[in-house]
Amino acid sequence: MALSKQITYDNGTTASYHRIDGLLVHCHPDNGATVTATLYSYITEDTRAANAGAPVSTVAVTTELTDEQVNGNLRETLYAKIKALPEWADADDC
Repeated sequence: MALSKQITYDNGTTASYHRIDGLLVHCHPDNGATVTATLYSYITEDTRAANAGAPVSTVAVTTELTDEQVNGNLRETLYAKIKALPEWADADDC
């Protein structure tokens, strides 16, 4: 799973494929967890798959999760949380 969205950066580079490639989970003793997902942005899915280029950008997204979310499909939950952010609201699953 990944996100598809055209983003043009200040240096003129455009990325259209964004994938979570890192997760850091801090479990809370009482309930849930804080999760930081590192979202890597690539020019295209093909360039990422071919290892033809490093990510053009990375961004860390931190969110709180309930026990149910932590024990479910963590990546799917995080993609949904990222898409709920205003700057990612028009991203599509891919």
